[in-house]
Amino acid sequence: MKKILKFLPAVVILGLGFAGWKLFTKKPSAENDGGKQSAVAKAGKKAKYNPYKNAIQTEVVKLKKINFDVTLSSHGIAAPSSITPLTPQVSGIIQSVSDHFSNGSFVKKGEVLVELNPSDFESQIATASANVAQAEAGLAQEQARAAQALRNWEDIGFDKAPNDLVLRKPQLKQAKANLAARLAAYELAKRNLERSKIRAPYDARVRSRDVGIGQSVGTGTKLGELYPTAFAEVRLPLSIRQLRKIDIDEINFSEVPVTLNDSLNNMPDRHWEATLVRAEGELDPNSRELFVVARVHDPFGIHGVSRKHPLRMNQPVTATIEAITLQDVVAIPRSALYGKDEIILAVDQHIKRETINILWSTIDYVYTDTPELDGKLLATTRLSFAAEGAPLRILNQESVLTNSSSKPSM
Repeated sequence: MKKILKFLPAVVILGLGFAGWKLFTKKPSAENDGGKQSAVAKAGKKAKYNPYKNAIQTEVVKLKKINFDVTLSSHGIAAPSSITPLTPQVSGIIQSVSDHFSNGSFVKKGEVLVELNPSDFESQIATASANVAQAEAGLAQEQARAAQALRNWEDIGFDKAPNDLVLRKPQLKQAKANLAARLAAYELAKRNLERSKIRAPYDARVRSRDVGIGQSVGTGTKLGELYPTAFAEVRLPLSIRQLRKIDIDEINFSEVPVTLNDSLNNMPDRHWEATLVRAEGELDPNSRELFVVARVHDPFGIHGVSRKHPLRMNQPVTATIEAITLQDVVAIPRSALYGKDEIILAVDQHIKRETINILWSTIDYVYTDTPELDGKLLATTRLSFAAEGAPLRILNQESVLTNSSSKPSM
């Protein structure tokens, strides 16, 4: 009996607990809740499950294959095609200097820039002329002596033919050579007089002037420097990556169109049309780049119908070079690129991550030849953490992506 009483409190506690659990878990009847539970159950049965209710939202564009003209970007500095030191061929004292012979002035081919005192050269011409007259007289005398020697030989009645000494042929030859030398000296004296006027060798612009009136100069003295105005040149480096996208025949070089733009002042009139005319024969030892040369005709706008802004020497420029055309590629906006080469497609309203093969890139776009992208929908909203296969809800009515940036690659 004592043992039964000992376990009685525990039995009572368990009984009370079970009764309370039954009380609070009892389902209300249809009569007690006014039929609310039945209505909710019915509504739940009628409602359909919508898997896209909480789907990721995105905008898309339809991809389409295009042909893209690749343009390369480079940079350089405009420079003269050549610089000519102006030097005299004769010595003398500067008598006059042209007003056009000053820094930055334009000069025409054959224009007299510096004139030396002609007095000494005129004296040399007079002396040379007298020497010519003397040589002509000597030749005439020798010709007369030769004729007389032949007559004397015939009058004596020798049977043999006279030899060269009898006929004075060596003396006659010497007289003719002497006359030729005197004539050459005379012509040289006249040329020296002409050379006392130092002329522009071509249509040029004066880079510098180093002399003035009254200065004594000799042969080889630098009077100044000129460079041609017909064209200017720009050396442009191309990387190995860029060289893969341009066809350059270094033997039979064909001109490639180039557009140059002012790197210092971005104005509408600060651009110049040029052409690639040659490639240098070796890679730069430091950068491993190949330098090509672009030529700009009439850089100062002297001969153009409409005057353009001049391309000054030492002007920094950026160059846009026309290269090859990529056939049947798809343009992908950089903003839709994840990592190095991944994009997100909307396939059957689900996310599909695709790795692409990038052929070329510009500031705004990358170009890929990855097959089966034509006609696919590209998600343009940033979905950095979206999982593969996650449901998508497209917000916009899709548009076709065919246009691409014309900016060249850097």
